[in-house]
Amino acid sequence: MFSGLVEQTSSVFKVSKKEDLLQLKLERPSSFPSVQTGDSFCVDGLCLTLESFDKQSLAFSLGPETLKITGWTPQKIKNKTVNLERSLTLQSALGGHFLTGHIDGLAQVQKLEKKGKSLLLTVLIPGPFKKFFWKKGYIALNGVSLTVNKIKGRSLEVCLIPETLKRSNLSQVKEGDDLNFEVDYLSRFFIHGFNYFWKTVLIITSLFFFLLFVSLLGFFLVIVT
Repeated sequence: MFSGLVEQTSSVFKVSKKEDLLQLKLERPSSFPSVQTGDSFCVDGLCLTLESFDKQSLAFSLGPETLKITGWTPQKIKNKTVNLERSLTLQSALGGHFLTGHIDGLAQVQKLEKKGKSLLLTVLIPGPFKKFFWKKGYIALNGVSLTVNKIKGRSLEVCLIPETLKRSNLSQVKEGDDLNFEVDYLSRFFIHGFNYFWKTVLIITSLFFFLLFVSLLGFFLVIVT
């Protein structure tokens, strides 16, 4: 699990294909002095497992499903700047909101508007995910925890404060760019739970009326005979 509070940005300096995997090496931030093979990192919103490392680099592999959702290719991510966050521990401060690192898809940047030292960012999300967002709810973009300011149709507006712009790669986005997005875990749980509840109520109600109908029919037949 992650919090959506980016610790550092890093650059992809080596990308290679191995069968159906995409292997990448990132520059190792000096603020990550202690890492171990098998550690989980949030890389631009993706939960990736550290496969190897040295003093200068961190190495990860991306599988077919991840590549399908992100659309990442060697050409697209070579020299790309990515957001990095290490997984939460029991000692971690719980800011932002919980992220799993299992992104849902891509949100396209529609509009950028400066507001003093902050930046208003509007993104377009795929239609099926609209139900998971509401005003003052959460969305993660490239692994950054953000609060939804406005919703209009499939467009969501968030505000990037100076600290977020300084810490993350969202300061580099342009109109038309695609950002990895993840639905708030609690929002997903609520919506699915709500739908499951009403489906259960419908099934129980239907069964009740069916049994009532059968009972009344049986009672009527007894009277007639």
